[in-house]
Amino acid sequence: MNIGLIGLDTSHSEIFTRLLNDHHDLHYITGAKITHSIPTYSKDLPISSNRFSNYFEIVTNKYEVTPVENLEQFMNAVDAVIIGTVDGRNHLDWFKKIVAYRKPIFIDKPIVMSSVEMGELIELTNKHNTPVMSSSSLRFSESVMKVAKEPNIRSGYFFGPTPLQVQMPGYFWYGIHLLEMVVTIFGSEVEQMKLEVQPDCEYLHLRFTNGKHVLIQGEDDWHNRFGAVLHLPDQVHLLKLWEEQKPYYAGLIEHVVQFFKTGISPVPLKETAQIIGLIEKINRLKGIS
Repeated sequence: MNIGLIGLDTSHSEIFTRLLNDHHDLHYITGAKITHSIPTYSKDLPISSNRFSNYFEIVTNKYEVTPVENLEQFMNAVDAVIIGTVDGRNHLDWFKKIVAYRKPIFIDKPIVMSSVEMGELIELTNKHNTPVMSSSSLRFSESVMKVAKEPNIRSGYFFGPTPLQVQMPGYFWYGIHLLEMVVTIFGSEVEQMKLEVQPDCEYLHLRFTNGKHVLIQGEDDWHNRFGAVLHLPDQVHLLKLWEEQKPYYAGLIEHVVQFFKTGISPVPLKETAQIIGLIEKINRLKGIS
């Protein structure tokens, strides 16, 4: 299976390509390969423009992915597409350009930047019968997938970085990772939210309709220490994702390849839409419209 990658401006472009193209990698995934790319980036977003040349060099030369400027040529050369630009503001625009080809599409987080955009995306997906998947990689860490099957978890404490980007405000940028972990384990039926801001972090308390509740500690500075403490009636689970032997990116790409083959997403679009709605509510608590 040939996969096309739109966007070479994020570490994910290197990681995804390595996992699929480098058979020497410890976590190499068979059955698909990134063969073509559209080398695009956002000039007004430093985390995009400042990193583009480096990842273009790696993906194009090290992993021998062919850059293509013509969209029709690109789409005719691949069986499935990853919209992997770091800038969530352009995801819907790229989706509109390729949805009519009816090839399965994975959209990296955040899928879009509002519930209004999400509504447009779902409408186009249904109109063209095009399979779509979007997810944070953390949802597919081995420990998260294991505890997600545990029905007796009553509450949890989640922690990790939530640095901000002006162009992708609030939880649309890094907070979505923690939120996807929470939703994977506890669901998306949140009935109450409370936010407390501290000088170096913030605490978000979520209560669900079934009475379960979680506390999320989002830390201002970036680091890779995502984790959780989950409480059951008779035991506690400690999740330290940064210490897991198998990287959560590998878990994600395994599920993406399976999605490309079957057209069935392990993450329903309805749930993804609910996550976008939760982010909007959290951002309103933060005073972000």
